[in-house]
Amino acid sequence: MYDLKIPRVVRENPWMCASCKGVKHLCGVSPCPLIAEAASLYNVRIQAGESIYGSSPPSAFMGEAGYPKIMGGPLVPLDSGDTGIYEDSSRWIDLGFPKLIEMRLSLVRLMTKLDVHTQTNTGLLGRVQEVALGCRPVDVEARLGSPLSGRPSFSFYTPPMGSSARLESIVYVSNPSVPKAVERVVGDRDLPAGEGVVELWRSGVKVDHAQRLLSAGLLGRRRRLVPTRWSITAVDDILSKRLIEKIRSMPTIDVTMAGFHRALGNSFGVILVGGRGWWYEMLESWAPYLGAASDESYVVPSDWEDHLGRSTYASNLGGAYYAARLAVANHLYSVNRQAGVFVFMEVDRGWLAPLGVWRVREGVKLALTKLRGFENAGTALEHILGLMKTSRLSWLRGGTLLRQLLVTRTLDEFMGKDR
Repeated sequence: MYDLKIPRVVRENPWMCASCKGVKHLCGVSPCPLIAEAASLYNVRIQAGESIYGSSPPSAFMGEAGYPKIMGGPLVPLDSGDTGIYEDSSRWIDLGFPKLIEMRLSLVRLMTKLDVHTQTNTGLLGRVQEVALGCRPVDVEARLGSPLSGRPSFSFYTPPMGSSARLESIVYVSNPSVPKAVERVVGDRDLPAGEGVVELWRSGVKVDHAQRLLSAGLLGRRRRLVPTRWSITAVDDILSKRLIEKIRSMPTIDVTMAGFHRALGNSFGVILVGGRGWWYEMLESWAPYLGAASDESYVVPSDWEDHLGRSTYASNLGGAYYAARLAVANHLYSVNRQAGVFVFMEVDRGWLAPLGVWRVREGVKLALTKLRGFENAGTALEHILGLMKTSRLSWLRGGTLLRQLLVTRTLDEFMGKDR
């Protein structure tokens, strides 16, 4: 672990990083010191002339600065061949930091100025949209309008990306491979964007691809470009909401279960409470990373929803909340059950750089593959928190539904049928 200069206000208030994610600037430092440090540490130099040739995974990025006038374009590595893994987040979680970051930072951001309201599918925007449509690597040759910048891009929401350059023109050497389901949904201009996302998921289109299509302005009735950060959370939210609608009418699981997974400096613990209808709470602790693991005065930030869901944005945890919710909702839907759900996420000193919220979705997925039964919610909680470094009291202070669970009993529990 490198020696990160963490602002004193953050060390004294370790909840800030979980709630800020480099966007709210709660510590008063801009840019985020965690993002700036990662960009400095992994400042990979890519050499290129006036043009580059490579196989886009395929991948595209839409920024948010200056909205509704934004910078966006395709991501292209200097490598050619099968680069599909560069954009497939379901294959990243066990790669490790060095390999993952090296791979993602090899993607050059080819940027051009775009108006999010532009309806045309011609010119450079049309070329970018063609990249977004595909599901397999496509060979492209791009002419650059400026030298490559040396600064990579890191975010708590989007995956890392490499140097950027102004895009002047782009030519496809091979044709994008577009799935029939994508052709059908993109071609239906009467289909609302949310329904389009659900239909893509039902047809087996990957979440990363659906996010890319929404960002490129290819879904919905009144189409517009959507910044990549926003599209990631939107797709996670849309899909998990639809799954939860189905889950609410399913039987409850019989036995309380818990699973745990650790990867990329993050620990993920999941508890599914038996005999309970749908609720969901996520808690995220940065205390071990910031040297405050034993500080029992620390309150772990959280967001939650009950059986009725939530109507406001999960502002304490942001995109991580929706990424984890999609993972647990998808699991419960697959086993035709509902449950009360707790997700615990902890960041320790093994964390080296922001990687995006995909790691939350994939980490929780893996924790759900390791579920085992427990006598009751209390013993499951002791097991999961025993694997974490943050003090138990800090977790309990932060959890709204968690505290309610520990002080209330269902009718079955009262009658002696403790789950």
